[in-house]
Amino acid sequence: MKKILKSYKKPGALKYGLKISSPFIEDFSSVVAGGGEVVFIGKNTHKTMKNDLSLHRLILVTIEEGGTFEYEERVSGTAHAKSDLHIFLKGKGARAEIKARYEVNGDSKIDILHKVYHEADETVSKIETRGVLSGESHAIYRSDINMKKGLRALEGNESAKFLLLSKTAKIDAIPALDIASREVKSNHSLSISRIGEEEMFYPKSRGLEDREAKELILEGFLI
Repeated sequence: MKKILKSYKKPGALKYGLKISSPFIEDFSSVVAGGGEVVFIGKNTHKTMKNDLSLHRLILVTIEEGGTFEYEERVSGTAHAKSDLHIFLKGKGARAEIKARYEVNGDSKIDILHKVYHEADETVSKIETRGVLSGESHAIYRSDINMKKGLRALEGNESAKFLLLSKTAKIDAIPALDIASREVKSNHSLSISRIGEEEMFYPKSRGLEDREAKELILEGFLI
C-alpha cells in the first residue's frame, strides 16, 4: 500500500493525461486531504460505496476477516475524470465486488484502474464492467486481480464489455490476472463491439424504429 501512495499521480483538472506531482504521501491523512479516501472494513462487517467520477480520486480499501465490500461506479454524459481503486483482501473470507457502468459521449476522457489484492485464504473478488462510448470519447480501462503466493481457495472473476457507437470513439482496455497461488478459481473476459444489424433484427421485428431498438439494446447492456 505504501508503494501505491508514493507512486500515485493524478491528472490536471482540465488537461487529460497531464501528470503532476502527487500530494499523497505515506500518511493516510494526506490521501484524504488530496481528495482521496481510505476505507477500513472490519471483521464480519459490510460496506457499500458509490462513485460518480465527479472527482479525480484515489481510493484505498482494506477488508478484514469475513468483511464484504460492494463498490458501484457510474458516469454518463461528457466527463473528464480519473479514478484509481485498490482493494486489499487482508482477512480470511474477505469479499469484494466492483460494478462499473460508463455511458460517455462528446470529447470525454476517462482513465480507470480497478485492482484487487488477495492476501488471505478463501477470499473472493468480482469485477464487472460495461461501457458505451460515442462521439470522440476515449476511455482507458485497466483491471487487475492479484493473488499472493501460498494462499488457498481463492476466487477471482473479471468481465469487461464495451460498445462503440461512433467511428471516432476509442477504448483501451486491459483486464489482467496476476496469479501466484495454485488453488484458485479465476477467469477474465473482454469484448469490444458495435451494434450491428444482427443485434437490431429482433427489436425491429417487434415493430420498433431504429432509434427505439438501439435504446432498448443499450438499456439492457448497461443493467
